[in-house]
Formats: sequence, C-alpha cells, structure tokens
Amino acid sequence: MPRVKQYNEAEVIESAMGVFWQNGYKSTSLRMLSKEMGINQFSINASFGNKQNLFLESLKLYRTKLQQLLKTFEENSNGIESIKNFFYAFAEFSNQNEYKRGCLMINTMSEFGLEVDKEVGALISNYAEQLKALFKKNLEFNTTKDNDTIKRQVNYLDLAIGGLGLATKVKDNTAIEDYIEMTFNNL
Repeated sequence: MPRVKQYNEAEVIESAMGVFWQNGYKSTSLRMLSKEMGINQFSINASFGNKQNLFLESLKLYRTKLQQLLKTFEENSNGIESIKNFFYAFAEFSNQNEYKRGCLMINTMSEFGLEVDKEVGALISNYAEQLKALFKKNLEFNTTKDNDTIKRQVNYLDLAIGGLGLATKVKDNTAIEDYIEMTFNNL
C-alpha cells in the first residue's frame, strides 16, 4: 500500500522556493531543501523526481506570485506613470521582508546565462514577453512617440527591470529609489 503524504505539497514548494530564491539553484543542496521543507530527501524525490523538477515547480509558484503584480499593472495601465509604479511594486516584491533576495527569475538567468534549462527558459521568457508587451502598451499612451522610439524604450525598460531585480539584492532603499527615479528621467 502506498504511503500517504504527511505534508502539504503547496507548503513545501513555497519553502523550497524560498531556499532557491535565497541561494540559487547550484548552491542549494537536497539537504538544505529537506531541512527547510521539513521532509526527507526520499519524499522530495518521490514527490518531485529530482531537484530540477522541484526547482521548476518553485519557479512556477514564483511566476504565479509575480502574476499578481502584472495583473495590477495591466489593470492600471495609463502610461509612463504606470510603468514607474510597477517598478516600485517590483522592487518591494523583490525585497520582501528585507531578505534582499532580488528577483528569482532574474537571479536564475544571471546564474545560468545561456545555459538555462529549456523549460526554465520558456517560463522566464514567457514572463519577459508579457512584461515587455505591458511596457509597450503603456508607452503607446504617448502618441507623439514613433514605433522605433517605443521599441528602444521597451528594450531599455526590459534591461532596467533586470538591473533593478539584481540591485534589490545588494542596495539600500534610497539607492533603489534613486535608480527608479533616474530610469524614468531618461524616458
């Protein structure tokens, strides 16, 4: 007879996400995950197959949490000010409880670069494309901008949000606020 799980899978994925978010994929061991998740390594492998699958589930959960930010951004779209508000919300999200973890998606891309796993890369790419579409939509509120300018500014904002995701790991709130304000002085 199969063993009954003695844990809530959603809760252990949440715990795993925190470990990956804090340490990165490569620096996270099964032992660290087991300790933080409160389950043994056998249970991790039985439920998720391996560390890679658990990481993917953690990224999916993180993506779901980010989706709330994107939903608010989309619902309040009205131009550059909406993008700026998103940057502030993203910085707050990336620095939850003053943990200085940055953005798990950006951390992952920074850790793996072009060697990122296909499934992980698709998940991150999908988020990035959705975000760029929202940047474009908001930039188009200014009818004096031509398509080339909007395209360049979307690329600029895409890189700026990546920089912000990394900066929230190491910079204080004043530096983060200055970064956001200067970003929007350049638009």
